Amino acid sequence: MKRVLITGATGFVGSHMIDFLLEKEPDCKIFAIKRWRSRTENINHLLDNPRVEFVECDLTDRSSIAKALVASMPDTVYHFAAQSFPGTSFDTPVQTLTTNVIGTTNLMEEIRLLKSYDADSEFDPTIVSISSSEVYGNPNEDEVPIKETNLIRAANPYSISKVGHDLMSQYYHKAYGLKVVITRMFSHEGARRGKEFALSSFAHQIVQHEKSENFPNEGPYEIKVGNLDSTRTYNHIEDAVNAYYLAATKATAGEVYNIGGDETCLVGEALEVLLESSKAPRDKWTITVDPKRVRPTDITLQIPDSNKFREETGWKLSKTLQDICNDLLNYWRNV
Repeated sequence: MKRVLITGATGFVGSHMIDFLLEKEPDCKIFAIKRWRSRTENINHLLDNPRVEFVECDLTDRSSIAKALVASMPDTVYHFAAQSFPGTSFDTPVQTLTTNVIGTTNLMEEIRLLKSYDADSEFDPTIVSISSSEVYGNPNEDEVPIKETNLIRAANPYSISKVGHDLMSQYYHKAYGLKVVITRMFSHEGARRGKEFALSSFAHQIVQHEKSENFPNEGPYEIKVGNLDSTRTYNHIEDAVNAYYLAATKATAGEVYNIGGDETCLVGEALEVLLESSKAPRDKWTITVDPKRVRPTDITLQIPDSNKFREETGWKLSKTLQDICNDLLNYWRNV
């Protein structure tokens, strides 16, 4: 039976990865790392599943990582655990760096040590290390679409932490031969995305108004926003987790891969799709820039070149921006 270890299993992507693997790999056993203080709303539907074993672990505690690895002896590791919100990183830069850089290094080091204890051991997992498109910062206009060879220009504490995560992952492959595949995923959204993130925040605000008394007869209804002029491509979470699976099964260890969607738009244009999909006419909505939502520095031009990944793995998109917006709205309507 295939054995899979997932860090950050209680999060947005980690929980969707478990759902995907349960359907895709009927013979796999999933060991899902959670911290004792983690929220469980994303995984409540999995708590009684016999194929999923939750393991208490914190990546800042190496002894707990060692125990999790010995308990799981995984064939594949999906490393999602991170402080993943760029906005939060401005307020908690030390915690962001500790979790994302030190936590990743602790994981890689414990895998290296377990692998080295017995030269004849078959323990040699494929590790999908989840970096981020944010490592590229703000490219020049003549550098888009962004290739894996683009300069790294980290622009906030979160992106700086992911540069460290990314480079340490590369180091453990080059120095010790760990089978690490590094992915730099561009914007990806869908159900369960936290409302700290732009599109999910917009959808959450829309639904809060939809649930208000006398909606939609009153109004106008206000949506508070930050910078709407950032250029993005949006990738549905189902396509994202499929990409991570292909990274584990078809990509080349030691390589770095951009993964991103095809539809390029401004954040403000994505907001318009959400508003047009709401339960009120567009003229019932007003948009207000909230200074608290404007970051001290922002990454504004994120257009990926994903050809390398697509050519090696055959990855194709199955969902659109409209699908993403529908899923976000329906998620908040049902929680």
